[in-house]
Amino acid sequence: MTEVSNVANTVLTTLDIGSGIDSQKLARDLTDAIKIPQENEIQKNIDSTESAISAYGYVKVAVNALKSSFEKLNDANELASSTGTSSDTTKMTISSVSANTEVGSYDFSISQLAQNQRVFSDQYTTKSHALNSGSAFDISISVGATESAIAAVYNATATASETTTLVVGDGTNTVSVASATYTSIADQVTAIQNTSGYGNLLFTVGVNSDGDGIAFTYKTEGSVASTPTFTGTGSAHTITNPTVGVSVATAVTGVAAEYNVTATAAESTTFVVSDGSTSVSIASASYSSIADQVTAIQGGVGYSNLQFTVSANSAGNGFKFTYKTTGAVTTAPTLTGTGSSHTVSTTTTGVTAVNSPTITTVGVATDTPAGVVSAINAANTGVKASLVDTGTGSNNYRIILSGPTGSQGVFSLSSSLDLGFHDAANTLQSAQDAVINYEGLTVTRNSNNITDVIDGATINLIATSASTVTLTVNTDTSSFKTNIKDLVTTYNDMLVLFGNFTSVAESDVELSGSLSDDTSMVRFIKNKTFAAIFAESSTPTGSITEIRDLGLSINQFGTIILDEVKFDAAVQSNYSDIVTMLTADTTNQNSYDAGNKGLAEDVITVLRNFTATDGIIKSRETTSTSDLSDHQEELVKLEARMDRVYNRYLQQFGAMEALMATLDTTKDYLTSQFETLSKAYDVD
Repeated sequence: MTEVSNVANTVLTTLDIGSGIDSQKLARDLTDAIKIPQENEIQKNIDSTESAISAYGYVKVAVNALKSSFEKLNDANELASSTGTSSDTTKMTISSVSANTEVGSYDFSISQLAQNQRVFSDQYTTKSHALNSGSAFDISISVGATESAIAAVYNATATASETTTLVVGDGTNTVSVASATYTSIADQVTAIQNTSGYGNLLFTVGVNSDGDGIAFTYKTEGSVASTPTFTGTGSAHTITNPTVGVSVATAVTGVAAEYNVTATAAESTTFVVSDGSTSVSIASASYSSIADQVTAIQGGVGYSNLQFTVSANSAGNGFKFTYKTTGAVTTAPTLTGTGSSHTVSTTTTGVTAVNSPTITTVGVATDTPAGVVSAINAANTGVKASLVDTGTGSNNYRIILSGPTGSQGVFSLSSSLDLGFHDAANTLQSAQDAVINYEGLTVTRNSNNITDVIDGATINLIATSASTVTLTVNTDTSSFKTNIKDLVTTYNDMLVLFGNFTSVAESDVELSGSLSDDTSMVRFIKNKTFAAIFAESSTPTGSITEIRDLGLSINQFGTIILDEVKFDAAVQSNYSDIVTMLTADTTNQNSYDAGNKGLAEDVITVLRNFTATDGIIKSRETTSTSDLSDHQEELVKLEARMDRVYNRYLQQFGAMEALMATLDTTKDYLTSQFETLSKAYDVD
């Protein structure tokens, strides 16, 4: 109807019929007079809300940036970096130095490098040389050694010629010798030995090997609970420990477990044999003997991966499962099938070797050099095998075996065949530990890479050295200072951002004034952040209790400033306390761990709460997003309402134009009639 009125009005206007008014324009102008003020107000609300949503996003970014700055300060190992140097890198180096490694110099000498045992076999013509006329055979590999306990020896300095008392103690017993004049150390030793109670001491007393002091040699091997003492009224005595007492576990010989499994000789059945990790499945077949069943199992896929071998038992009425390696069995073997049931029972209990070699029986299915290498490597005993073509003569293939590094990597092989591994001439090198002297103490390790002498650092032994090699550890705090400066910049940038968002809007400043209606949120975040940063740490230590102690403070504008002189002085004199204050001396912190975590994590927790899904920023974003949706819906409703107003105007003006057209027609008719009458009278 509206479209028809619109067309009619247009036709009437074109034909100069009606009022002559552009009713469409008039209708639009009247509608816009109502619509535009309301539309502008709604659009203003939309623009303001969209700006606020964008501003909340920037606030979140700024808070997360500050959180990232504090995350660089919450890990004790990452707060600063440490470096290590060696006085002789051809003998020893230091690597992987952590930030908590104690700064200082460490003196070493290297008596012996750790190495593994290496042996080689007899020579063979080819890789496929038959070693046992085509038949399988077993190799027994023994790895490890029985360690012996060591009796401790202490050395005490002494003055040969002097008048003195002598008091010797082991922590429990004491021997006191009255004052006397001595001309030699041997005389002093004799005096101690002849004094009552000497026999009760835990050690014997003698002249040391250099003849310049007294040696205390413990009677029993093992570690010493209390260092011996030696005092007197004469010269002072310094006690050192050239030979450390070592306790070892009582040797227990390992035993390979054996199980007996019942079976029925003549039956049709499947077999499933398992050691708890590996299973061997045999399809259903008819058997007439236990031996046939054993052959079938041994031919099954994966049989060589089982932890035990399968054979007929001595009675011939079942199976014998013999474990390849000595040790206790954690999961008993099983045998099931579709035929008769099988009962598994222990005949020999497995015993794990303690301070004695571990023995493994390795089955060599292919009796060739290549087969031996494959079988040894598959056994995973720690002994590695390789086949080498020496390129010399016709018998040019040798098997080389190498064990784990260190004295406990010693190994031996035995078999029904003489492969030559035990021949002295076929030994390349013997297994041995590294032996170093650290600050006067003898230390042995099974590797040339030592991680437990200098805490937090790895020592790499390269060559022996009778002279002292000094390792020096220094802490580089430049990265720590850089991170503190970045924190200050990030905090101050956040304040500038907040100031722009809450100030009067300026056309040349992006999003300025966008949060002028929400200054309470900005003030809340600023106040909480400031309070967290300048609060006392949850782990205050010594004179370092808060971040102000590092030279950080607030100026008259509310921004953080750094006093670098105060910072440098604090780091120089109280670095360990700073680490504790910021990190609680922890690494890889978990926010959900109980206990105090240091100032950095304290601040991180506050900042994380701002940006959490239930935090204040997210809450404001959600509210503004909802408001934006409401404003947009308002705009749609206004448009629909104004369309109806416009159409109503068009209908009203259409009716008016139609009436005006009718009046024009009447006017024209009357005008014509009057003109006709007038002419009639004029003729007369």
